[in-house]
Amino acid sequence: MNLPLIIVLLSLLALAKSNPFFIAAAATQVVAAIVKIVDRTEQRSVIVENHGRHHAHLWCESRDDKIGGSDGVWIAPGKSLGWAFGKGSKTQFWCNMDWWGQRVGWDAYVHNWKDAPKITKWHIRDDGVYDEWRGRKWRNLKSE
Repeated sequence: MNLPLIIVLLSLLALAKSNPFFIAAAATQVVAAIVKIVDRTEQRSVIVENHGRHHAHLWCESRDDKIGGSDGVWIAPGKSLGWAFGKGSKTQFWCNMDWWGQRVGWDAYVHNWKDAPKITKWHIRDDGVYDEWRGRKWRNLKSE
C-alpha cells in the first residue's frame, strides 16, 4: 500500500474518534484517494501493427511525448510499434502516417474512450487503418 495513503487513513481514523459518521466520511475519502492513485498508476498500451504490403512511416505523439522523435518510425510489413504510458485524466495520443504517397492521421488513444481495452491495437491494412477492439475502419488507404 502507498505510504501517503496509510498516513491519510490513520490521520482520518484518529480524527474520527470512533464516531460512526466520521468513520463513514473518512472511509469515503480513503476510497476516493485509492481510486485516484489507481487511475494515475494504471498502465495503458498502444500497438500499431502493419498488416499491409508497404512500409508505414509513423509519427505518434501526445502533448508531452513523441514516439520515435521528430524523425518518426518506419514499420515494415509484418512488424509493429508499441508503447506504454500511465493513464491520466487527459491522456491522448495521435498518429500521422505516410503510406504509399498518402498522409493520414488518427487518434490512437483518448482517455475517455470507455470501451477501449488496456492494450489498444491498431491494424494498418492495404485498404485502411482499423481499431482491433471494434474492427472499425478509421482511415481509408490506397495501395497499388
